[in-house]
Amino acid sequence: MLTKSSAHVHTQYCDGRSTAEEMVRAALALGLVSLGFSSHAPQTFGRPCCVLPAEMPAYRREIQRLKTACAGRLAIYTGLEVDYFACEPPTGCDYFIASVHYMPEGHTPVDGKTEELRAYIDHYCGGNGMELAKRYFELLVKHTTQCRPDIIGHFDLLRKNNARLHFLDEESPAYRRLALDALSALRPIGALLEVNTGAMARGALSTPYPAAFLLRAWRDMGGEVMVNSDCHFADKLAYGYDEAEALLRASGFDHAYRLGRGNEKWVAYSLIA
Repeated sequence: MLTKSSAHVHTQYCDGRSTAEEMVRAALALGLVSLGFSSHAPQTFGRPCCVLPAEMPAYRREIQRLKTACAGRLAIYTGLEVDYFACEPPTGCDYFIASVHYMPEGHTPVDGKTEELRAYIDHYCGGNGMELAKRYFELLVKHTTQCRPDIIGHFDLLRKNNARLHFLDEESPAYRRLALDALSALRPIGALLEVNTGAMARGALSTPYPAAFLLRAWRDMGGEVMVNSDCHFADKLAYGYDEAEALLRASGFDHAYRLGRGNEKWVAYSLIA
């Protein structure tokens, strides 16, 4: 039975490197059952990683064209990844992902250049990486609670640059309590927590977002999950899925969700062979 899908895919309409058509060709070659495009929604400042407002109609038309062309072979969905600073409301799309990439002061990216984040920590957090984590999770909880998405995107995104800068101890009880409290605050929303392999595909991490202790806690809370690739390059469309599903099984999950076909947008599938 086909199960693989990704609801988190970026193209040249935002910061992806492949076209939407190249992503579709890769999906068909891999035998994916469904594919969801989730370009970064237009935002309130000038970073060039999002869809420009004037290009939103073209983005929607292109996905609709591919959806029609692939009818019966691949289910295609139009989504958006909506950051805290997005100015495009998530209307007219099939689903949306809530995420936080930027800190308010200077719109410093959490997952961007290491020197930018190091300067932010030194200037705004007194050199304290735990203060950055506190600010990040507070913003994530505020944003996600307000917009109530279908999917919670890369929950612990700050791990990407922590692997390089080592600004906090991810094993420390203080950090784990901070992350767990934020996760618990998001559970009542009912959104799917994505297991995101994007940083693995780009060589930044060896494991997906979120960390294993968070997945175990989410399982204990009764939360549901889905595996997404956060793909920017068509040849990485299903990168790390076997590892992600193995991590889910080890965390106590016997099923995950994916984008469906036909009348069912979200479909559960078994993780047990």
